[in-house]
Amino acid sequence: MSLLKPKSGQDSDYRQIGLLAAIPAILLAAPLIGFFLGSWLDKKFGTEPYLLIAGVLLGLGSAGLEVYNLAKKSAAMSEDKDDKRSGT
Repeated sequence: MSLLKPKSGQDSDYRQIGLLAAIPAILLAAPLIGFFLGSWLDKKFGTEPYLLIAGVLLGLGSAGLEVYNLAKKSAAMSEDKDDKRSGT
């Protein structure tokens, strides 16, 4: 069953690919959530378009922060992998 089990170095590659593959979904979902939540709050409080704009901006900011955190985590995983390969 060695075909189904990745080699020891490949599992970190797959984890890193999984982290980086989540970035487009985060960049799409966070501003959309902010848009719909801001739109709903605008209708509820009658403050059109201010809460919608605030929601989209908060969504973009949170998406950017999460992408930054994922990129840092991916870079750390890459450094760990390089350290293991070089033997230090």
